[in-house]
Amino acid sequence: MTTFVLVSGAWHGPWAWDRVVPLLERVGARTVVPDLVYGRDVGLHDHVAQVVAAIDAAEAETGTETKGVETKGVETKGAGARAETEAGAEGGAGAGAETAAGTGSRAGAGAEAESRHVVDVRSGGGVVLVGHSYGGLVVRQAADLRPERVDHVIMVEGWAGTNGDSLLSLAPEGFVKFVQASADGWQVPAPASALFGITDPADAAWLQERLRPQPLRTFTEGTRLTGAVDRIPGTGAYCRPQTFAFDRFAEAVGYRTIALDGPHDVLLTDPGAVTAVLLRAGAGDFAV
Repeated sequence: MTTFVLVSGAWHGPWAWDRVVPLLERVGARTVVPDLVYGRDVGLHDHVAQVVAAIDAAEAETGTETKGVETKGVETKGAGARAETEAGAEGGAGAGAETAAGTGSRAGAGAEAESRHVVDVRSGGGVVLVGHSYGGLVVRQAADLRPERVDHVIMVEGWAGTNGDSLLSLAPEGFVKFVQASADGWQVPAPASALFGITDPADAAWLQERLRPQPLRTFTEGTRLTGAVDRIPGTGAYCRPQTFAFDRFAEAVGYRTIALDGPHDVLLTDPGAVTAVLLRAGAGDFAV
């Protein structure tokens, strides 16, 4: 079966994928959702180390599955991944993977919309890395470190660049000033949920209570890329109306781009559409 490693964006946690995971697993995919560590000394490379550890663990699990044991819904917790880093990170605040009231009905609606695009991923055994927003930088560096184990890289509204680029070196001046003005020492407090395009009152309240501060180093630390990631197929999904030029980031690194109608946090508002992109790209079918 195909394993999707789902990496959340800045200020978010694994709960950001709560509405996508059931739809992927419904068609036979396996999901791994790392809980990126949070703390004073945490940077981009610490998060990359967690995702690399998740890739290695997925390969070990896949070896078990070929003997007839199937594992689904594995979530990589930050505590376990701390052994893979030297960050000495503190525990994340408010990162529990809870489900909002009404999420089940939204997931069901998403699955109904998704039914037109179902791709059978049960026969595959590869790993697909998926990064939302800041997670795009994380998954590309992780793929660069494990190119032989990654079949596809997918960015959903993801930041991407070349060796040495950081999120702040890629971001427009307005966003850089926002981060610099908001930074409280080593961390950047979470902005209002409206910044992510969430306008539904129930969703906005659900999101706001889960957002957490982001370590500043994750924004300033540059990526380390050897070029190996550029030999792995990639897809960049971007949302309309656009907030930042996520289509251009994807095109600049050679990825096929796919437009979705929705806000930056489209994972919450239209999980069915996101799932359709993930399944088709993961199965090598790009005619979305």
